Amino acid sequence: MTSSPDSVPSELEPQQPPAQKEAREESPHFKEFIEKLASFPTPEEKIAHGLLFMRNSISQEGSPRFREFWEARRLVLPFFKENINPAIRSKLWGEYVELTVEARRLKEILEEQSAFAMEQIDLAIKALESDVANFPALLAGTGEIPFYEASQTIRQKSNIYNQIQRELNLLNTLASRLNGLRKEIIKTDMRIRFKTKFFKRLSDLGDHIFPKRKELIETISNEFEKDIDQFIAKHFQGDEIVGAPYYALREEIKGLQSMAKLFTLSSGVFTRTRLKLSECWDKVKVLEKEHKKEVLEKKQASSEQRQTVQAKIDAVKERAAELSLNDLDAELDVIADEMRDVPLHRDDVRYLRDQLNEIRAPHIAAQEQKARDAELAEKEKLRLKREMIVSLKEKISHLCKEGERLELDPLSAAFDEVLSQIEQLEVSKMEKQQMERSLRPIKDLIADKKENSLLNLSEDDKKALENLRVVLQQKKQRRQEIKDQLETYRKALGGSNLDFEKAMHCRELVEQEKERLEKANAAIEEIEQKIAELG
Repeated sequence: MTSSPDSVPSELEPQQPPAQKEAREESPHFKEFIEKLASFPTPEEKIAHGLLFMRNSISQEGSPRFREFWEARRLVLPFFKENINPAIRSKLWGEYVELTVEARRLKEILEEQSAFAMEQIDLAIKALESDVANFPALLAGTGEIPFYEASQTIRQKSNIYNQIQRELNLLNTLASRLNGLRKEIIKTDMRIRFKTKFFKRLSDLGDHIFPKRKELIETISNEFEKDIDQFIAKHFQGDEIVGAPYYALREEIKGLQSMAKLFTLSSGVFTRTRLKLSECWDKVKVLEKEHKKEVLEKKQASSEQRQTVQAKIDAVKERAAELSLNDLDAELDVIADEMRDVPLHRDDVRYLRDQLNEIRAPHIAAQEQKARDAELAEKEKLRLKREMIVSLKEKISHLCKEGERLELDPLSAAFDEVLSQIEQLEVSKMEKQQMERSLRPIKDLIADKKENSLLNLSEDDKKALENLRVVLQQKKQRRQEIKDQLETYRKALGGSNLDFEKAMHCRELVEQEKERLEKANAAIEEIEQKIAELG
């Protein structure tokens, strides 16, 4: 059951803050509301209009207009005491009470939000106060500023700029946080006295931040402007550029401009240095334009020279297939020497050298292919040699294993064959000696077999063998006598004291002795063969 308009509960009475009791200038919305309220003839219409204004005051976007709400509520309340239909008054009164309760609940919510925001602002200010108090420690923890794109002028004084700008970066961060807190306090709904306390704390912090920041900005600005002036005085004398090539100065200006953006400079210094560097940049661009024009003229002249050299290259290119590589290199070297003697642009030089290399390429490719073929042939030859060595070693190993079961003649024939193959091999002397040493067991086996065959001869065969050896010895002695006699006749024939007849006679004797020597050799060979057959 709702209460009557004559007995308004005390909890519904608006608790006006002290600040609201002061005379304040009414807003245009409230003035419009007052004027319109007076124009309605009946209390019901006036109350309905007041309730609508009250609802709009607390339901609008942004912060509710509580002062206008309570003022409108105060103005509407007396109309409930006038002569109104009870049913209409009861309905309007219920809406009136509902709006009042909603306004108080909304006010409590906003106060809670405001208290939370104040708590967060207080924590943020305390953190900022701690950072300001520990400024040296924070500064020591900041890293060095990398001057990758800095000009040479800045790199030479990197220690000075690094120290100042590091402090400025930290101070800029602190100042940004302070300004952010100031804006947050302004837009947060809270009592004026709380805002005043927060602003006082921020003002105290600003006294530690902004004067020092201003001093450092002035220091780095003066230092930077002084370096800019020295750079201009050193390299730009009137319209002339001295001390360095234009492209180096162009990069230096770009580096200085990038540093001007990196450093925290005063607006005046930034503007002045920017204009000075822009003027220098214009002078560099003029010089660069003149240089490009000069390069273009040289390039055109170089193009004419290139055509002359190109004609000679084309002439050699037509005969390149008929020339050897040495002859081709000789002619191309002549053209290369001529290229050095004429003014050519580097692009033309690169193009002509590519042309020379293109002519030489087929010959070099053929030479490389020939070298590869020779290398393959050498590898194949080495492979065959290795296979032959392996085969010979296998034969030797086989003879060593099977030699005892072989007869003397097959064993000797196999031994002689292996020995002949070793002699034909193109291997080092050491390898031949190693293989010959591996044949020693077979050689010893052959000697043993020969000795055994001699021991197994019959008495007649042994006597015949002994007689053959005696005859062989006699034949060899006789052969030596024939050789000595033949040497005597040859010496006599070589002398100059013989007449014609004696010389003819001496030649006949030489021929006779040669025939006797051939017969003696044949007889010795026959006897040796018989001895071998018996042995």
